[in-house]
Amino acid sequence: MRFLILFLCVFATASSVAARELNVVVGWNKPPYVISQEHSGFEVDLVRAIVSEMGHTLSPIYVPFGRTAHLLKNSAVDIGLTQNAAHNVNVSILSDPYIIYQNVAVSQAARNFVIDDISDLKGKSVIAFQTAQSVLGEQFKEALALEPAYIEMARQDRQVDMLMRDHVDVIVLDRNIFNHFKLENEVYAEKETVFHELFPVSVYCAAIPDPELRAKFNTVLNRLIEDGRYQLLLNEYQLDNLLHKLPQESSFM
Repeated sequence: MRFLILFLCVFATASSVAARELNVVVGWNKPPYVISQEHSGFEVDLVRAIVSEMGHTLSPIYVPFGRTAHLLKNSAVDIGLTQNAAHNVNVSILSDPYIIYQNVAVSQAARNFVIDDISDLKGKSVIAFQTAQSVLGEQFKEALALEPAYIEMARQDRQVDMLMRDHVDVIVLDRNIFNHFKLENEVYAEKETVFHELFPVSVYCAAIPDPELRAKFNTVLNRLIEDGRYQLLLNEYQLDNLLHKLPQESSFM
């Protein structure tokens, strides 16, 4: 991959910590962030590049999302990805934020929907990602609870298909996941869509119990952001850069 070759070309001085293979807990398959069958995706490639520049190698361990905290508490792994203060981890072991997600409502531009508030979803057919009513807040849960045309779907590629084939009015999912699956099908290229930003961003960190390892991770992460390599990887996966949406109190150091 061109991006990883670029990283090797700019490889920095190895960390004072002895080089070793780091066990990194990664969530299950979630393109474009995690593509488990290829051991790639934006998150995997970013963290692989960071630990490589630290002088280590990455050994990914794919587990259900809720298992990460348990493995960290048992000192079974070195790093757990996609964590924040809402998870069952000690916030003191969290790195600087390395990725930002944003769930959005998506409609086809030709439908001319006005969706400025969650309540505007009422009366429309809506497909959301699985567990959406549990994680998108009480207002979303209450607004869709009694809607007969509301369903949740595990396969997010099918969500995109349903919207683009005019089988549903609105879908709710992460904006970069939507872009990934829309771009995969050239038939959808001519259809314009609208992101209705009804939900706040979700900021994620890496959970790293070892303080020296965590400090070096932060140093390298911020170096990649500052010198443009972070953006290059975003470009490679055709992802929106959401760093400008980072809450002020969570800004990179």
